[in-house]
Amino acid sequence: EMCIRDSLDNDEEIMFEGAQGTALDIDYGVYPYVTSSNPTAGGVAVGAGVAPSVVGDGEVVGIVKAYLSRVGTGPLPTELGGVEGQTPAYEPGSAPDDEEELATWIRDEGGEYGTVTGRPRRVGWLDMPMLRHAARTSGFTGIVVNHVDTLAGLDEVAVGHTYTMTTRDGDTVERDVMPPTTEQWGRCEATLRTFEGWPDVDWDAVAAEGWEGLPGAARTYLTYIEDELDVPIYAVGVGPGRDQTVVRSDPFA
Repeated sequence: EMCIRDSLDNDEEIMFEGAQGTALDIDYGVYPYVTSSNPTAGGVAVGAGVAPSVVGDGEVVGIVKAYLSRVGTGPLPTELGGVEGQTPAYEPGSAPDDEEELATWIRDEGGEYGTVTGRPRRVGWLDMPMLRHAARTSGFTGIVVNHVDTLAGLDEVAVGHTYTMTTRDGDTVERDVMPPTTEQWGRCEATLRTFEGWPDVDWDAVAAEGWEGLPGAARTYLTYIEDELDVPIYAVGVGPGRDQTVVRSDPFA
């Protein structure tokens, strides 16, 4: 039988797909609110039995949503509202009026419920300190940003640009990346940066046209993410379908 080593010897391309995310990494995540393995790029070497140089010589593509979601407890500085049952319903097609309603709106628009259990996920604005940590830990060569269509229709879109962390002495410290311990992370508040929202458009047409077809405000938002991480955006997801993807640059072409 062919194995990974045979494919490498034959100079074939191999793609390793990670699950979950950096903040759930047992070593580099928010322990104990983590999984039991290493979802970071370095976990490929141990999990698949290949040399670290195999990963280092290839592309490491970070996959991120245009907002934040997770299941489970633990600190979440950019979290919006509560979960289903604690937040009011919203009128489909209308923008939410407050933070609680906004949480429900994003959760429902983005389908943020467990695929097996139906458990509602916690949602919040994109957390840039967390994303910077992920980019540094895995060494992203590029990223893909999904669910840009989910945020369409909002007057404003925000990100957690940095943290303000309160020390045990009561002082405050500005941080642009996650602190080294979960206890410290729990004492962080997100410093938000706001962006103009973008309209709900024909996303199939956007996918067909490409990057320039995206609403201008969405491009501004995405360019901010790209600049902050200092890595290019390879693609943008604008819907659940495989063909609802704006391919800006194909590193495997």
